[in-house]
Amino acid sequence: MWTKIIFSVLAAMEIGFLVWDLVSKTTHYRIKSAARLGVAAILTLLMLFGVLQGVSRYAGIIALLSVMGIVSLLMLGKKGEREIKKTSRRMGRSVGSMALYLTAMILAILFPQVEEIAVTGDYAIQTELYTWKDESRAETFAGDGEKRSVTVQFYYPETTGRYPLALYSHGAASTLDANDSTCRELASHGYVVAAVAHPYHAMFVTDANGITTSVDSEFMQLSMSGPLTHTNQEMLVYYREWMKTRTDDLNFVLDTILSHAEKKDADVFNRIDPEHIGLFGHSMGGAACEAIGRQRTDIDAVIVLEGMMLGELTGADETGFTYSSTPYPLPLLDVNSDSVASHGMEQMFGSREYVNFSIVKHSADAREVTFRNAAHMNFCDLPLLSPPLAGMFGVGSRDARECIETVNSIVLEYFDHYLKNEASLAIQKEY
Repeated sequence: MWTKIIFSVLAAMEIGFLVWDLVSKTTHYRIKSAARLGVAAILTLLMLFGVLQGVSRYAGIIALLSVMGIVSLLMLGKKGEREIKKTSRRMGRSVGSMALYLTAMILAILFPQVEEIAVTGDYAIQTELYTWKDESRAETFAGDGEKRSVTVQFYYPETTGRYPLALYSHGAASTLDANDSTCRELASHGYVVAAVAHPYHAMFVTDANGITTSVDSEFMQLSMSGPLTHTNQEMLVYYREWMKTRTDDLNFVLDTILSHAEKKDADVFNRIDPEHIGLFGHSMGGAACEAIGRQRTDIDAVIVLEGMMLGELTGADETGFTYSSTPYPLPLLDVNSDSVASHGMEQMFGSREYVNFSIVKHSADAREVTFRNAAHMNFCDLPLLSPPLAGMFGVGSRDARECIETVNSIVLEYFDHYLKNEASLAIQKEY
């Protein structure tokens, strides 16, 4: 809202100046300088009083207006008010000014100020960031002989106690906090949540030492458009490679957490109940969590938020993929949008049933949930944090805030049932 208001005011001001200049045929440097510096001052005050939030969002436009105001004063002092002789030149300057406004506000446009999703639980939340090095694995993306490091963001109740552990894995080219609202909701209801960042699979990761690692460009290109440019057999090789990287990350993090919990090394580890563990993830992160459920015996439940279960693929040919027929061993919740079948699934699976639907159908304790009028990014926070970026990857027509709040409530209810043995499930088949 604030981004639109600010740009609308600046655009109206610029158009007003343009009309006034062309009618009067003079520059009005003094008034322009006062107006721009005045708007810059008002925006600064709104930031200081917390109405506008985020220095990075608004610092650019404040700086630009200040510079433009000072330049107008300098022009006035050097040449005074001047007669306008060329209408086209003056119009070009006005268009240029508005282009500069847009450029200066690019962060506010991409990441508009939004009201944070409020948690519904009673626990106050603490967070901690850890980066651990897996001495058993080389970092294959870097190729410099370094061991692979994995960063984990913990969300947990301030109140001392023992709480179930929920491990989260983000999607391809996403971020550690892509489902921040989900993690906070769980923590507010008495969970220790460990959000895992997969380096080079994440858009960027800033570790506990302040070092930032960006996404691997080849991985990003293949994960986004690989199925359109590569054969099923070729993609299966990549899928297996990506799943191994992620499941190795998750196994390493889980083992490290449980080791620290046994030793009671710090407050966050003191709060973990190692007998109750759940996994959840979005997109490729959900697929990795589902795959971990096949590998470990200490997991109680898994939630997949619109993630194709890549770990279930057993083969590929020109007509599509084949997949495991062994029933899934754990309680499994598969959450998808009603548009999931239209995103290339027909091409990838041919006449075969979508892998997720088959796994759910042939497992003893698994269920499918469909969200109407939703799309892939509606299962994380991005549509709220950056509507333009989310739109590039797919959002539905339903309200983004309502959608993620409903997702969060389902995740909480499912884990409450299987990790806390609370109440019978009332999760619907469709939302």
